[in-house]
Amino acid sequence: MVALSTVRAQGLFESSLSGNPVNNVNNTLSLGGFIRSVTYLSRIPGTEEAYLQSTYAQTGLIIGGSAGEWATGKADIRFRYGNEFQQPVTGLEIREAYIDLHIGHVGLKAGKMISPWGKGTVYNPVEKITPLDPTVRSPEKDDIYLGFWSMQGKLNLGQLMNLTATWKPLYLSSVLLIDPVPMPEYVIFTEPDQPAMLLKEGSYGINYDLRSRILDASVYWFDGYHHWPGIGFQTFDLDPVTMAPDALQLTLHAYRIRMLGMDLSIPFGAWISRYEGGWQQSVVPRKDHDFLPFPEYAHTFEIERTGSYGTILAGYYGKIISSYSKPEAEPSLSADEEQFYQALQQGIPITGDLINGLINEQVMAFNRLYNYQLEKTYHTLFLVWNGLFLYDRLEASLPLICNLTTKEWIIQPEISISPVDGLKISLGYNGFFGPENSLHDLVGPVLNSAYLSIKLTF
Repeated sequence: MVALSTVRAQGLFESSLSGNPVNNVNNTLSLGGFIRSVTYLSRIPGTEEAYLQSTYAQTGLIIGGSAGEWATGKADIRFRYGNEFQQPVTGLEIREAYIDLHIGHVGLKAGKMISPWGKGTVYNPVEKITPLDPTVRSPEKDDIYLGFWSMQGKLNLGQLMNLTATWKPLYLSSVLLIDPVPMPEYVIFTEPDQPAMLLKEGSYGINYDLRSRILDASVYWFDGYHHWPGIGFQTFDLDPVTMAPDALQLTLHAYRIRMLGMDLSIPFGAWISRYEGGWQQSVVPRKDHDFLPFPEYAHTFEIERTGSYGTILAGYYGKIISSYSKPEAEPSLSADEEQFYQALQQGIPITGDLINGLINEQVMAFNRLYNYQLEKTYHTLFLVWNGLFLYDRLEASLPLICNLTTKEWIIQPEISISPVDGLKISLGYNGFFGPENSLHDLVGPVLNSAYLSIKLTF
């Protein structure tokens, strides 16, 4: 970012009646940004024909400013034009725009911001406040985060400690990983059930940070709406003659949780170890709302080492589901007339209550599939290698993630070259693989893709 100007501002009214001297403030303005062209190549699920999954041009303008030592501000404005998932995309987005006031040991930040929690590199069990878009077609990993309006107050408790409180009055949902997946025509998502814009419906987060040369540690408390919505069953209509589904109405429900978590990072020589864990549960009992997840404890452990051949990070991620019970149906967001024929053949009368009960159990099981709560425990291993070569002009990375419980895999290799300062050309691949009826089996054929990105930064 390049500083454009330094200006000296004076009071608007230099009235002799006030008798006060004019206050001088050093204001600075900086401007930077990027221009990027991105293309994703994939195959159409079912036909396996190659197609341009996403191709777009994007420009971003990043503006920074300050008013002396009292305030700083940032705005990240982006414009994109192109095509994505066979649909045109054109839009102007203010990704971030906030003012940060600071007086002594007290600070206040307000506006649209991105403020993720946690020190985990691959998984963040304490991250409940920042919404995500895992379907975003961008090689920049941070683009997965969505900006949200909030206010943050920070209190500096000394050289090593600070306390931050975040108030998030407006709910913003994450984008479900299944959003790009084609659904049967009879599946209809109705108006989402979201909290009203009332003060009592706001989300609150508090985190305490301790930083020193021997460790970094944080404690987190969150009371508010989880950024992932739950999928709730509404109504189902069945043709009584053909037994074919006519309409299945589903609703996305926001739900309130409480989360207590912590993280810890300890360096020792060329090694860094990290631990992060969080316990969450919904505020209202799960028995009253079928779309709510079970209480759970999720944790991750990482160990990282930097050497002559790059940086290696290895880790483990696990979950323990509380109050667990086995699902009573197979996960699905659709209906199959075969299941109703089987009931007729067994002499079971097809009633409205029976049909609704069957479909509701399937939707409940799908929520558990999406939240990884079909089993009582989950175990995942991951390995990430990143290397720099040719005087840091060439960069290669290879993340591998394997869920031992579900037998799902993620592989995301990338190689980037910077022939000159400010220009970066990246080639990579995103792959999600899993056995039949797994979440990756559903989203993988839609999201798996190779990409080419050319980015000019100024």
